[in-house]
Amino acid sequence: MHNSRKSKKFWIGVALINLVIVAVLGFVLRSKIVFSIPFIDFKYTLHAHSHYAFGGWVTLALLTLLTYEVLPVSRNRKPIYNWLLAGILLNAVGMLISFPVQGYGFYSILFSTLFIFVTYGYSYVFIKDLLKTKNSRTVKLLSISAITYLVVSSGGPFTLAYLLASKSGNAFLYRDSIYTYLHLQYNGFFTLAIMALAFNRIEHLMNKDQLKMSYRFAHILNFTVAPSMFLNYLWHYPNNLYRVLAVVGSVSLAVCTIYFLVTAWSLRPVFKKNITVIKLIGLTAISAFVLKMVMQAFTIFPSLGQLVFANRPMIIAFLHLVLLGFVSLYIVAHLLYGGYMQLNKKSITAAYVFAVAVVVNELVLFMQGTGVMFMTNSSNYNWLLWGTGAWLVVGSAMMAIAYYSTKKIGRTAINPQQIQTTILQRKNYNKYE
Repeated sequence: MHNSRKSKKFWIGVALINLVIVAVLGFVLRSKIVFSIPFIDFKYTLHAHSHYAFGGWVTLALLTLLTYEVLPVSRNRKPIYNWLLAGILLNAVGMLISFPVQGYGFYSILFSTLFIFVTYGYSYVFIKDLLKTKNSRTVKLLSISAITYLVVSSGGPFTLAYLLASKSGNAFLYRDSIYTYLHLQYNGFFTLAIMALAFNRIEHLMNKDQLKMSYRFAHILNFTVAPSMFLNYLWHYPNNLYRVLAVVGSVSLAVCTIYFLVTAWSLRPVFKKNITVIKLIGLTAISAFVLKMVMQAFTIFPSLGQLVFANRPMIIAFLHLVLLGFVSLYIVAHLLYGGYMQLNKKSITAAYVFAVAVVVNELVLFMQGTGVMFMTNSSNYNWLLWGTGAWLVVGSAMMAIAYYSTKKIGRTAINPQQIQTTILQRKNYNKYE
C-alpha cells in the first residue's frame, strides 16, 4: 500500500510541474506575438507546447490516476507501471527539448515515436490487469475504450510522419491526420478516461437506478466517438456517405448530451456532499464538456462548419475549451476531491486562481474567434491573451506549490459509513448487468 501511494503522489506531482511548463510555453508563444523575440521560433515552440501538454501533462496525469485508482493495489503496485510512466515522462521531456530546437526533425520524431510505443506497452499491461479485476462494467467499458482510443489515435502521427518523410503535398490528408488524431485524443481518450475516473470515484454512493443510467451513458458516449469523427471531414468531403455518417455523429452527440444532463441531474445528492470549491470547479468542467458536445454537434450545418474550420482562433478556442476547461479543471477537482491536496487556504486559493484564469482565457479566445467571424477582430485580444497567459502560469505554479505542501495523500471525500453499502450496491448492479 505504501509503495502504491508513494508512486501515485510522485507521478501526480510530476504531472503538475509539467502543467506549469506547458503554461510557461503558452505564455512564451503569446509573448512572441506581442513582442519581438527573434531567437524563438514560434512554430517550433508551438509543437513543443502542444506535445508536452498532451504527453507531459494530460496523458501522464490520466494514466497515473487510472493506474492507481481504477486498478486495485494488488495490481498497480507492480514495478512495470512505474517503468512505463517513466518512459512516458522521459519521451515527453525529449519532445520538450527537441521540438523548440529543430521542429519536426530526427530527434523530435524519434521521441514522439518512442512515446507512442510506450503507450502501447502501457495499454497492453493495463487492459490485461483491468480485465482481471472486479470493477463495475461501466468503469471497465470506459477505461478500456479510453485506452483503445489512445492506441488508435497514433494512426494520425504515423500518417503525418509518412507525409513529411515522403514530402507529400496532400493538404487534405495532412489536415485529416491532425484532425483524426485530435478527435480520438480529445473525444476518445481524454473524455472517456475522465468519465471512468469520475464514476469509479462515486459509484459506491449511487443507487441502483443511477448505476443503470451511468452504464447506459457509458455506452452512448462510447458510440459517439466513431461517427462524430466524420464531422471533421465534411469541410472537404461533402459526399453522401460522409454526410450520413456525420449526421449520425451529430445526432448521437445531441442524444448523449441530453442523457448526460439527465444522469448528472439525478446525481445531485452525490455532488452536494462536496465542498464549494470542488462543486464550482467540477461544475465548470461539466459545463465545458456540455459546450464541447454542443459545438461538435452543430458543425453538421455546412455554413457553420466551414466558418469554424476556416477560423484558426475558433479552433484554438475549442482545443483550449477541452484541454483546459474540461480536462484540466476536472483533474484539479478530482485531485481536491481525492485528498491529493489538503483543503486549506493555500490549495483552495490556488485552485480558484487557476480555474478563473482558465475561464477568462477561454472567454477571450472565443471573443477573438467571433471577432474573426464578424470581421471585428482587434489587436487588443493579443494583449488580453498575453495577460491571461501570465495568469495561467501563476495559477498552475500555485497548484504545484499547494500540492507539494501536502505531506501525504490522506483525505478522502468518502464517508466510511457509506463504504459499508458498497458491496450491496455492487450486487444490485451485477443483477442489472
